[in-house]
Amino acid sequence: MIKSMLKRMVNSFCYSIAITTLLYFVMLKVANQMPMLPEYAAKFDNDVTALVVQLLLIGLMSASLAGGTVIMEIERLGLLVQSIVYFVISSAVWISVASYCWGLGKYIQSAVSLILSYSVSYAICWIIQYKTCKKNIDEINLRLKKLGQAE
Repeated sequence: MIKSMLKRMVNSFCYSIAITTLLYFVMLKVANQMPMLPEYAAKFDNDVTALVVQLLLIGLMSASLAGGTVIMEIERLGLLVQSIVYFVISSAVWISVASYCWGLGKYIQSAVSLILSYSVSYAICWIIQYKTCKKNIDEINLRLKKLGQAE
């Protein structure tokens, strides 16, 4: 399970860094400005350092969300407990990074963006887990049916 978690974390970190870097590049070329809040950039000596730290935080956020999905594989917890634990972990990470980088409490756009992006990400993970759980239940029911017919 730890190997699976680490693999997910590394993959997610790399993918999110790559995608975010491409988006940053487009924003720099199209809007001709750094893709970060001035208040956030002011925390650093220069814009490049601020951008790299933001990029790494996004990568770490993505890695923690991907790593947290192993919770969904602990079958003895049940779907409700899995969902709650994953929600708490992912919310803590997502809100922390959003507050630090994007001024969550200051800007309505940050709050809307956080809610939308988090909701979509969480919904995707939950739907995948729900389908996996439903598939497992269907397989168990099929086996029980075959056992009942064999007797």
